[in-house]
Amino acid sequence: MCEPLEQPWELHDPYSLDVPVYARYREHEQANALDLLVTPSPSQLQQQMLCAYDEVRTAGLAPVFCIHAESMQTEKTKNMKLFAWHLQQQGLRVAFMIPQNGIGEESQKGETPESGFIVSRAFPEKKTRAIVLTTNSLYHISEYLVQRGITPATVNVLCIDEVQLCTNQTPLEAIEGLLELQRAGFMVVINGIDYDFKADPFSHMHHVLLMSRFLPGWQTFQLTTMCRHCPHPARGSRRVLTFPDGRKQLADATSPIIMPGLSDYYAVCDRFHKTCTREEASEEHMRSPLPTTLTLEQIQQSNWMKETMQHFCAK
Repeated sequence: MCEPLEQPWELHDPYSLDVPVYARYREHEQANALDLLVTPSPSQLQQQMLCAYDEVRTAGLAPVFCIHAESMQTEKTKNMKLFAWHLQQQGLRVAFMIPQNGIGEESQKGETPESGFIVSRAFPEKKTRAIVLTTNSLYHISEYLVQRGITPATVNVLCIDEVQLCTNQTPLEAIEGLLELQRAGFMVVINGIDYDFKADPFSHMHHVLLMSRFLPGWQTFQLTTMCRHCPHPARGSRRVLTFPDGRKQLADATSPIIMPGLSDYYAVCDRFHKTCTREEASEEHMRSPLPTTLTLEQIQQSNWMKETMQHFCAK
């Protein structure tokens, strides 16, 4: 007897966890080659970053580079590590940092609360020792580093993993903190996700993308992958909760943003396959566009963008 044909992804409930994995995605997943779905490729992105590095340094500025993506599973950490290792080969001294909110697994914990490891899915055997930012804040981060003996005289480059998880400051304070590091003479390389699982701007990420268009030495590098369930680009991350009895459930929008180690995530398009359910919400959720995709006129029409630009560009 023939098995029933699998329904096309277009016919499934966009919130269902039973949607089949898209054929191309499944092939790469089974081959442990999901990195091949990411664009640009590591070699292409590294070349872009090295060219930008040369341009910014030639202008006499300390670079602030942001590797970002709209979803998870885009090799952000891998690319940050590759770039840092290249700089180390050039003789630069690099320090890695990760917010305490980013310590979600036992393998990431160090000997003390202020020491830990950055673990990349691409290099599971290469744990990178990192300073844990216990404040979960970028505000006055220079003072935090000085207390630990880290200054531009001892370290040239600061790499901050999962920077969107620095949640204990306002977006403007986050920008202030990164500017402090740049003005002190550090080169800064950060990576982060643009949207949380609710498809809202993830903490200060949209402010970072906005100001990268206007602050000297700031540049962004975007990575994209494909949806797990359809051929469209991933634009968000789906959170799946697993209960003690093994039952799985798609997270609701009332769920807290930070749940380290308690959830599984994967990339979805957020158009045909939603990132979360929205109980008690009657209206359609409006997803804010990335500031890097807008014209200057559109930016000036948005109050938060206009106020942010006035705050920093007037200084």
